[in-house]
Amino acid sequence: MTKKIVPDEQLLPLCKELIKTEIATLNDIPRALANTLANEYYRFIMLAAPHIKERLTEKITLSLLKEELLSGELNFGSADETKSPPKVQLAAALAAVEAIAQFIGILRGIDKEKDPIQYRSTVELITDYLKYDIEDAGGKLLLKRFFERAVKKTNKQIKEQIPDLIDYIDM
Repeated sequence: MTKKIVPDEQLLPLCKELIKTEIATLNDIPRALANTLANEYYRFIMLAAPHIKERLTEKITLSLLKEELLSGELNFGSADETKSPPKVQLAAALAAVEAIAQFIGILRGIDKEKDPIQYRSTVELITDYLKYDIEDAGGKLLLKRFFERAVKKTNKQIKEQIPDLIDYIDM
């Protein structure tokens, strides 16, 4: 029996606000991908919150959070910092949320009615990068990525996600 993950109620409004400011909505994105995106934003907020000096309010943007993180004691590029797992995780979470806006811009630029195959392929590619953390997913054939997904699932190497997080944040 697996333990149900329950999100921190204090972080949910922050997660929702960050999604709104960065990509506006998740309503036009397939549910599974929307939940993955919500989890990426939530993970970033959860990891960033302890490093923010100012009290986090519901009026946040990624650029303000990034500025606050980089102006503090966090030096992502220094040799001793790269050995600290929490800071490495935070840097990876920051990179993921920075990429999401670009990914979603590309996805929204595809007419899913006229080109459903390209739309679905792009959804799969974004999922492979974010949920399955498949290195160089864009340079691999879909069949190879499916195989890597299966291996990661079997080895339990998938990022932990809160099921139905989008329902918690009402997006």
